[in-house]
Amino acid sequence: MKPLLTAFTLMFFGLAQANPVADLKLVGQSELSWMFWKIYDIQLLNSDGRYDRDKYPLALVIRYARDIRSEQLLDSTLDEWGRQEISWKPQWKDQLNALWPDVSPGDEITLRVDKDLNSHFFFNRELVGSIEDREFAPAFLAIWLSENSLKPSLQRQLTGTF
Repeated sequence: MKPLLTAFTLMFFGLAQANPVADLKLVGQSELSWMFWKIYDIQLLNSDGRYDRDKYPLALVIRYARDIRSEQLLDSTLDEWGRQEISWKPQWKDQLNALWPDVSPGDEITLRVDKDLNSHFFFNRELVGSIEDREFAPAFLAIWLSENSLKPSLQRQLTGTF
């Protein structure tokens, strides 16, 4: 009985860990390209598949199509916060710097925001760390989801507001 229980436990928790968005539904998806280079595919998911900026849990899944250094990811985040005039805390930069790896084609970074607004980052479906600050998730998600997003068509595709 014990080996069966252990196998079931490993299977259950392994599957739960293997897909951090298994319980969520697709809201929208898009692709970011620059000139003729595809940078990444992106998906927004939540509990019912309908966008509401104040509805959690939700997840943003980015699957990269190019090699990008973690420093470039961080710089792009800070640049976009500056462009959108989003106030951010200096510790967020340090936390993201510690969490984010370099990415290669096919790599996936997922942000899952729980109902308490804790932000959990997964790299290729493995948890790499969390930011437990209720102000972080809205600021980070604004990069793609705010009406002031750099790519309005991407924002509309993600949120289903064509």
